[in-house]
Amino acid sequence: MEAITTLDMYVADRNSEWLGVPRIVLMENAGAAVARAVLREFPTASRVLVVAGTGDNGGDGYVAARHLHGLGKEVRAIALGEPREELAKINFEALRRTFAEIAVAQSPEELLALQSWLLWADVIIDAILGTGIRGKLREPHATAIDLMNASPAPKVAVDVPSGLDPDTGEVRDKAVTAAVTVTFHKAKPGLLKPEAARYVGKLVVEPIGIPPEAELYVGPGDFRRLSFARRADSKKGDHGRVLIIGGSAEYSGAPMYVALASLRAGVDLAILAEPEPAAQAAKAYSPDLIAVPLKGDRLRPAHVEELIKLAERADAVAMGPGLGLEPETQEAVRMLFGRLLGRKPLVIDADAIKALSGARAEGRGVVFTPHAGEFKALTGAEAPTELRQRMEVAKGEAAKIGAVILLKGRYDVITDGSRVRVNITGTPAMTVGGTGDVLTGLVAAFATKAKSLLDAAALAAFVNGLAGEEAAKELGFHITASDLLKYIPMVIRRYADERII
Repeated sequence: MEAITTLDMYVADRNSEWLGVPRIVLMENAGAAVARAVLREFPTASRVLVVAGTGDNGGDGYVAARHLHGLGKEVRAIALGEPREELAKINFEALRRTFAEIAVAQSPEELLALQSWLLWADVIIDAILGTGIRGKLREPHATAIDLMNASPAPKVAVDVPSGLDPDTGEVRDKAVTAAVTVTFHKAKPGLLKPEAARYVGKLVVEPIGIPPEAELYVGPGDFRRLSFARRADSKKGDHGRVLIIGGSAEYSGAPMYVALASLRAGVDLAILAEPEPAAQAAKAYSPDLIAVPLKGDRLRPAHVEELIKLAERADAVAMGPGLGLEPETQEAVRMLFGRLLGRKPLVIDADAIKALSGARAEGRGVVFTPHAGEFKALTGAEAPTELRQRMEVAKGEAAKIGAVILLKGRYDVITDGSRVRVNITGTPAMTVGGTGDVLTGLVAAFATKAKSLLDAAALAAFVNGLAGEEAAKELGFHITASDLLKYIPMVIRRYADERII
């Protein structure tokens, strides 16, 4: 049976809304599925009790209660506190406007006063926690689970039996012993563990309207994969240091875009290591840029040791923009790649991709960000224009070289050789030079905040495309790469959890 982790389910749920399927519809479908399961599995039951938590799992329970009430069942609900999630509040109020009985019990004592309700029920719906379990159970949840388990009525668990870890199947404290578990979209891994069977009972997997593209396309839900929160006592450097190796006498702008995009994405320090002409240009352009000059007018093997020392303090290294294609520069790139591979997350773009034609990353933390021409230079393979074929070719080549490939195009394909994601944001206005360098900066910045380079690259493509769309709304087909920079914080703030913790 195909399974989905709680994180991936959260992402798919939020991405569904972005694709046009509102979460309120998904909750309605989930609750209706639970109601159908109750009717199917316990056709003679006439009295149904829902025990609901304060989150979305409780919201599913309230929907199920409303559907069963509408079908002529006697329905009661025990709310373990007023709902805190907006969709749960909506469905709590919808149920409260019916003749179904609702009691709010926020303490063990209040629950014990309602013990007769648990003995009254023919079926009990467990809508307390679902996938929301976090560590040891608190009250009144622990008492509610004890009382439910003590009742002779069969239990129907909503998504996951409360108390059971949906990813591991572990029960750290106690859990509802369900006769039936109705889970949504796909099974959660913990439900399939043999040790969880006594809590899960009969497992029913119900579709609730999440389109398959919600797992394929990058969307707002993917911000959950990265950490944007900050501690109140944070200090400089705690939120990422990026080293950018690029530039030459001819090209100074590209690495600056990388650095500025990294800063706008939330890293604390973006350090440019560049040949002297490019470093001087960076220092003159902005006081936000820290530029370390390398002697001469281009990158050479003689610079490698100095760059290795600079990289030691970085959390991620981006290499390539503006370097040029001189043979000695390409040799320096290959030397740096060999020395840094496996030591630091590497983002390889532009001229560095050409220097590393045929290279193997061996799964040691590398993202290549080629367009179609650079993809062929890197792998020897043509990038098809048709999306499904493009996905397959990119996936195969990423598996061969052991790296994440972010294949840029109308639709960006991001793959680590196993998983594939597609970014559909962006605009034809972004054909202007420099937008790819902004993307490289975003990948490097997010590499400091993500556990997975695939996740970092996928979200970077999403943010880059949305920033371009926002710039084009204002300026049409007359944007520059600099215009994207001011929209990056707006896009991130729209979707990311930037709390102070």
